[in-house]
Amino acid sequence: MLTLAVLVGVMTIGTFVYILAMPPAYLHRTRDGVAYFTPPVINPVNGKPLNVNRLAQYYKGNVAAGVYAVEKSAVAKTTGH
Repeated sequence: MLTLAVLVGVMTIGTFVYILAMPPAYLHRTRDGVAYFTPPVINPVNGKPLNVNRLAQYYKGNVAAGVYAVEKSAVAKTTGH
């Protein structure tokens, strides 16, 4: 039983070292191409922060995600011409 516990411990530590030394590509970016830990961007119209991941989903065509990323009032203000 001790041998099995040591083997599992060594495999766990080896896996952590491998993931930290050579991280896979899917750990760098989300599936929408936004890098993890990206800070929010500022909306130039009203100065409120926008979530970059939701903004990318909105521009890729997922309108449901964009409801929270893009302010409707900001869009309504720019159509005054």
